[in-house]
Parts: sequence; structure tokens; C-alpha cells
Amino acid sequence: MSVFRRAATCTQEVPLQGIGTSLDLCPNHRQLLSCSRDDILQLVDLRKSNDRVAFRAEGFKCGSDSTKAIFSPDGSFLAAGSADGAVYIWNVNTGNLEKRLPDMHSAPISAVAWSLSGEYVVSVDKSRRAVLWSDI
Repeated sequence: MSVFRRAATCTQEVPLQGIGTSLDLCPNHRQLLSCSRDDILQLVDLRKSNDRVAFRAEGFKCGSDSTKAIFSPDGSFLAAGSADGAVYIWNVNTGNLEKRLPDMHSAPISAVAWSLSGEYVVSVDKSRRAVLWSDI
């Protein structure tokens, strides 16, 4: 039995910049986060697709064509791993880099995941080493 009962329809097109490596929807489904190879995370307001905010940080480099950036469970923060082996965390409301979690990876980080409680972040690098970060 298929979970899709109706034919899928396109409700909106959102033009993005750069070569996209990942997409994530905010928990409230109002914003779309994209990560791209030009080392920029872009937040798009889906209610007004022309409203965009770019997130950058000195040292942040998208490490591969599959680098994953994500929202925190409450939608207040963004996290992405970098080619320098650090995890970068930005505040959605201010646009500021809140934290840089360095020195645990010796290879580019390819993915991050946030616990549902928001207390932990897990990062994994290209050498298959996973790190659990607490007190985020």
C-alpha cells in the first residue's frame, strides 16, 4: 500500500544560489535552509521566497558535495560541519556565529545531527569518526 494517495504537485519553486549540498526545513515549515559549495548557508522564508538571509563565518568551508546543514529542533540555530574539521553554529535570529566546535575532527565534516532535546549535536567526518558534542 502506498503512503502517497494523491499525485504530487509543485506548490512553489525556490531558486537557490550556488551548487546545493543539502536542504533542511525549519520545524515550523516556514523556512528552508540550503548549504552550498560557495561556503554559504542561505535561509529562505517560504512565505516570501525573495526574503533570504546568508550565513557565513571566517574559516567555514563546505567540505564536499554532500555536506549537510541542519536546523536545531526549536529552529533557533543552524549547524554545519566544515572542511576544517569544526562544527559551526549560527543564531537564526541574529545571524551571528554562536559557537565553533573545533579540534575533535582531523578530516572534513560531512554531516551533523541534533538530538530532539537540543542538548547534543553529533558530527561525522570523512574518515568515519563520529563525535558527540554536549552542552551546546
